[in-house]
Amino acid sequence: MRKIFIGILILFLTLACNLGGQTQTPPSSVEPVLPTDTLLPTFTETPELPIISNNIAECKKSPVAFTNVGLGIPNPSHKLPTIGDVKTIVLFADFNDAPALQTPEQVFSLISPNAEKFFNDISYGRMNYVLEPYFTWLRLSQPSTYYGEGIRTYDGHLQFLQEAVTLADANVDFSTANSVLVLVPTDAYAVPYGPAFGANAGFGYSADGKIFENGVTSGADLTGWGFLWLNHETGHIMGLPDLYAYQYDSANYDDQHRFVGGFGLMGFIDGNAPEFFAYERWQMGWLDDEQIFCQTEGEQTVTLTAIETIGGVKAVMIPVSETKVVVVESRRRLGYDANLIKEGALVYTVDTSIYSGEGALVVYPILENDPYRDQSPLAIGESFTIDGVTITVLEATNESDTVQVTINQ
Repeated sequence: MRKIFIGILILFLTLACNLGGQTQTPPSSVEPVLPTDTLLPTFTETPELPIISNNIAECKKSPVAFTNVGLGIPNPSHKLPTIGDVKTIVLFADFNDAPALQTPEQVFSLISPNAEKFFNDISYGRMNYVLEPYFTWLRLSQPSTYYGEGIRTYDGHLQFLQEAVTLADANVDFSTANSVLVLVPTDAYAVPYGPAFGANAGFGYSADGKIFENGVTSGADLTGWGFLWLNHETGHIMGLPDLYAYQYDSANYDDQHRFVGGFGLMGFIDGNAPEFFAYERWQMGWLDDEQIFCQTEGEQTVTLTAIETIGGVKAVMIPVSETKVVVVESRRRLGYDANLIKEGALVYTVDTSIYSGEGALVVYPILENDPYRDQSPLAIGESFTIDGVTITVLEATNESDTVQVTINQ
């Protein structure tokens, strides 16, 4: 019975992480999203942290709806580490009906070094994401169609990863790795998309006496999405859920992005503002408790430094239920958010009782004719009320927003 339960959980994750791959058509060519020179600005003075409420525990909502991915603190320990050196072995596998026409180095260049740099940047240097490639094509035993079907199930995806790992095991030391990535030829169209693999603690594929609960395999959509595909899928094996909608109006593509629009890499890979939200960075351990202002009553004025920069207070969080918080953060046209349409204080809710693909994080305000939330960030003088919390922007600089947050009794 335990085995069936595990299979159901992982089947959910495998399918959930890839509904976007099945239903979203990636652009034929995507311009690389590279950070601006101002990603990590040097402040003339260290931003002062306000006196943080000792109610921080009230903003740490447990991951109630966590099924190998989900929002909530603490992040489960069997997910991919997010602090320090995090090593992924990269294998290259082709098929008898889709032999590789490119060198492993050419395929690897589609993700590296930009994927490593992305995590180093948005973690403020706390995560050293290391890709260690084994530049040899490994011929898998079955045609590509077999694995294209296999990635749709837990057992099939597990077999895919295990076979590649076993083929490489004699020449690769997996003992110091945290996960494995398998890249396939980009013209192996029978493997249409690249999903994340996540297992329960103590289960998964194995090598060198070690069990790996987390992994990723690529598909033909890699050339469309580019390196950010890997950062998105790796976000899943770190524990983060999809922020786009699994159920949506098939006649209205925008409806798929009704929760966060173009904000956040876990929502839309090709969005204008792919940097992770403050809540996600807190869950990953990239923000300290001292950088979160947990407000439980009254009225407070807080200066928030842009999420794209190092240092300072990054979010005001207001608990509004046992599982839900209202969050305010500052977004600027910096780093990977260089294409942000409107800068300002971004307001959203996080509900840890909501599952991946169902709106665990929602950006506000939701304005008419603004499906990608381009106009949602609040500018000076603008105000918004959600769940009895009113947020007003009092001041703004190139790297911060000063907000007044009022909890309406």
